[in-house]
Amino acid sequence: MANRARQLHAIYLTGGSHDPDKWAHLVREYASHSSLREAALVYARDLPRRTHHQPLLPVLLKAAAAASRAEHGLGRSLHAEALKSAFAADLLVGTTLVSMYCKCGALADARRAFDETPDRNVVTHNALLAGYAGAGDMDSALALFGGMRSWTPVTWATLIRGFAEKGDMAEARRWFDATPPGMLTVVTWTVVVHGYVSAGDMEAAREVFDRMPARNAFVWSSMVTGYFKAGDAEAAQDMFDRIPSRNLVNWNTLIAGYAQIGCSEKALQAFRLMLEERIKPDEFTMASVLSACAQLGSLEQGKKVHEFINRKHIRKNHFVNNGLIDMYAKCGDLAYARDIFDSMRWKNTECWNTMISALASHGRSEEALQLFSMMECSEQKPNVITLLAVLGACTHGGFVDEGLRIFNKFEVYGVEAGVEHYGCLVDLLGRAGKLKEAYDIVKSMPEEPNEVIWGSLLGACNVHGDADMSRLVSDEIHRLHSARTSSNDAEYIMLSNIMAASERWEQAEQLRRKMAHHGIGKTPGCSSLELGIPECKVYAGSRQ
Repeated sequence: MANRARQLHAIYLTGGSHDPDKWAHLVREYASHSSLREAALVYARDLPRRTHHQPLLPVLLKAAAAASRAEHGLGRSLHAEALKSAFAADLLVGTTLVSMYCKCGALADARRAFDETPDRNVVTHNALLAGYAGAGDMDSALALFGGMRSWTPVTWATLIRGFAEKGDMAEARRWFDATPPGMLTVVTWTVVVHGYVSAGDMEAAREVFDRMPARNAFVWSSMVTGYFKAGDAEAAQDMFDRIPSRNLVNWNTLIAGYAQIGCSEKALQAFRLMLEERIKPDEFTMASVLSACAQLGSLEQGKKVHEFINRKHIRKNHFVNNGLIDMYAKCGDLAYARDIFDSMRWKNTECWNTMISALASHGRSEEALQLFSMMECSEQKPNVITLLAVLGACTHGGFVDEGLRIFNKFEVYGVEAGVEHYGCLVDLLGRAGKLKEAYDIVKSMPEEPNEVIWGSLLGACNVHGDADMSRLVSDEIHRLHSARTSSNDAEYIMLSNIMAASERWEQAEQLRRKMAHHGIGKTPGCSSLELGIPECKVYAGSRQ
């Protein structure tokens, strides 16, 4: 623990220790526990008076790289120390400097460190290659690759990963096929499979996956995730069932997959099976399980999961805390959700979003806006989801001026307004009877408004009895619908509902007849009632 390092530091200072190995050990202790600044202070302030320890520089530089951009300045200071101590020419120090700058996103500095390192080896080249590939600069990556005297399996995998992460699977596949057989490892195969999965090409992913001579846990999970994203839960389950030795990552993938597609009962069933196999869950497992409980609206089940988290001492990071807030809010216990939120010492943007959305969806618009004001004063800044929730709160609470103020600050927040944000604003103005202002905003939208926005305005015209504006909006809806060469079922149904909701019965009937002529029907919805345990559902009727 970092506390132990601090205790040792105090002992060494008090006792006036002159043993360089003890101070070197202290530097490593601090660095290993991410206490990088303390490690650097010991190295710069205490250690040089006793001896220079060349092996410590790579330790500190690796810690700076792990801290990424946050410690870029400290990394530069360590580089200066290396130059001052004449260690910069050391191969290990030089290679670590290249890697550190790449991970901090400072590619120009990485290249400079690379050029200043004499007797560069393939590891030094691979470090810079990873930096170029990670940044998507594949021209520089190819130029470096072409100038290398030798390659390793890491070299080929890094180059292929660069193309795959950039979304250029054709080029990734070309280099994969060109890889010498002796350079193909399970990592290289996995990179290609994962690239196809990320691109949504499950057929190509399966073709490469089936050819793999050996498979690791990650590639199995990647395939399971890919099938879930493609909407094929059966194929995802079949793939999971084929895994010869399932680990925590595999189970987390299955549980998260079911939770993300709304199959909450199956997510909870998978969690129970995982426990039966004596796999210890972690915070990522519990975040998915809590999401499943929230979707079910089962407060009893959610409380049991919360008790399980406490009993098993599972770390309550922001994923778990956010899941608890969301679960309690969606299950109706908003007060407890707020208690959890208020007790958190550090809140990320997602936690703020969850609590603000919960308040807004429960009709607590004023509280949602107060919380948003607190967020504005915090170190976390609003994003697209935050502003959608806040505009929704303004709409339901009738806070027109506040809604306009927030909408006009989008540029300050660094957020580009989307069609959903415009929809909220139009709804807000429409409910307040400001129909002309709402119409002007719709006409000034950077992208073409859809039927939902026009329908919202049409409904407001009907509520406020503005016949002239109603005709104007109706004409816009018909123009939008007529301009499309083809319409899907959802568009017909939506337009029909818009007309019916606005008491345009004749137009609604015409659309219904057109739908019947084309064989378009509306799928009945259904409600569910939970009986006892999540798997027991009874479907209570249907609604047209």
